[in-house]
Amino acid sequence: MSQTEGTNDKLAALNSATMGTTMPVVTLPDGQKVQTGTVGALIINIKLYDELMSQSNVDNERKAELESMMAASLPVLKKANMFNLFTPEEWMEGTSPGRRFVGELALQSDQS
Repeated sequence: MSQTEGTNDKLAALNSATMGTTMPVVTLPDGQKVQTGTVGALIINIKLYDELMSQSNVDNERKAELESMMAASLPVLKKANMFNLFTPEEWMEGTSPGRRFVGELALQSDQS
């Protein structure tokens, strides 16, 4: 199994767990395989992250878990040109800690 397949398998498991159903992989016309449900799962995880961060006593283990889940979606978001639609800076605007986290990840990955 290639590293890409392993990453896709992990993302598939995360998306399916978040969405509550098995999410399929689709093959794009250029042959790339893309895990479906990634944006939907990300939106759910951002909402959960925002709710968690609004609590006075943040569960750091749950925070790390949600951050890992959001970070796992980054390659698919980039492949789908999500950051051309909304720049990382736009993701970071407003009061959502989850959106800010995703925007910061996108900026960091652009610099590496």
